Order: sequence, then C-alpha cells, then structure tokens
Amino acid sequence: MEKTKKAYEIVIDSIKEQIMNQELVLGQGLPPEREISEKLGVSRNSVREALKILTVMGVVSSRQGAGNYISGNFKGYMVDALSMMFMLDKLDYDQINQIRIGLEMQAYALAVKNAETKDIIELQEYVNALDQSTDNDEKTIYDKKIHYAIAKASGNVLIVNILDALSEVMDIFIFEMRREILRTEKRKGMLQEAHKQIVECLLKRDVVNGQKALMKHFDMIDNIIHKEL
Repeated sequence: MEKTKKAYEIVIDSIKEQIMNQELVLGQGLPPEREISEKLGVSRNSVREALKILTVMGVVSSRQGAGNYISGNFKGYMVDALSMMFMLDKLDYDQINQIRIGLEMQAYALAVKNAETKDIIELQEYVNALDQSTDNDEKTIYDKKIHYAIAKASGNVLIVNILDALSEVMDIFIFEMRREILRTEKRKGMLQEAHKQIVECLLKRDVVNGQKALMKHFDMIDNIIHKEL
C-alpha cells in the first residue's frame, strides 16, 4: 500500500521536480507562498513548512523583502549533519581524516589539470605568507587557505563543499588539533616544507610527486595527532 504524502512533501517534490527540469535555477526566485498553495492545493502553512525544510537543507534561502529563492547553500547542511554524526559517536577524527585525504588527493590530481596561473600564484602567496608568519593562529589560517585553494583549483564544486564542511567540523570538535600540530619549530618546518613541495609540484604539473608530498603532509599530521612525532 502506497504511503499518502503529507502536504509539505508535495511542495518539496514539486520544487525538486522544477529544479530537475531546470524550471528553477540557482538564484531564481520562487513564486509567492499563496501562489504555490493554490497551484498545489495545499495550505500556506504546509508551504511554509516545506520552505523551512528546504532552507535547512540549503536548497532555499530568503532575502528581506524579496521572498524565497534557490540558493544551493549546502555547506551549512553538511556541517550540521556531520556535526550530529560526530556528537552521536558515529564519526571520529580518523574517519573524518580518511575521507579528507581521499578527497584532497583527488582534488590535487584535478588541480594539476585544471589550475590556472592565477590559482598557482595565489597558492605561492599563501605558502610565502605561512613561511613568514610568526603567529600560530595566522599560520593556521594560511594552512587552511592553501588546502582550500587546491580544492577550488580542482574545479569540482562538490569536492570544495565537502572539504570545506569537513574542515569546519574538525575546527568545531578538534579545535586544539591545529594548535598541537604547530606547537614545535620542528613540526612547523616539516609541514612548511611539505606545503612548498605540494605547490612546486602543482607548478610543474607533477601529479605523482605532488600527491606524495600531500600524503607526507597527512602522515605527519596523523603522527602528531597520535603522539608519534
């Protein structure tokens, strides 16, 4: 026996279908709640309930005085979902890191093919700034910028969004991790050298050695977190 759809599910399905058919695209405004209500034969409360759910999911956003529109802001939804998994003991540092490594390795391979000159210049600037900085909080910022820039240079929006969400979850629940990584001069030097190698290989379009340098970087972090370095 087929389950009867709730009214708000009818609204969600209608919006999903319009997105699939490209009748609704990123940045496009949705019809007024009254119009959606009349078209689908549901109450305005059901429309509001559906829009709230789609807002939490990152599909819809609202502008003051301009109504609702298709936003595609999925990072917040992913951060919330991953955070809940972490709090419910369904995830730990190792599991998050394993996914991150796999995605960053793929991002690097794509960046070697797709990175433009401006992307590589940006990465070199971040590496230089990281090298010159004496402030650990500032170093942390540049470290994150390097990894984000590589993901962005991959040209894969899904990789960028997932890595960004994973990074934010790690910052929320393992906030001492980055500080611990940069605690000694030896660690700072080793990680900085790895960053330089990663960018140099990207400049040479060398996937194999670039991924080796990236893996070396992650191995060092893993050893630090597990107190082996």
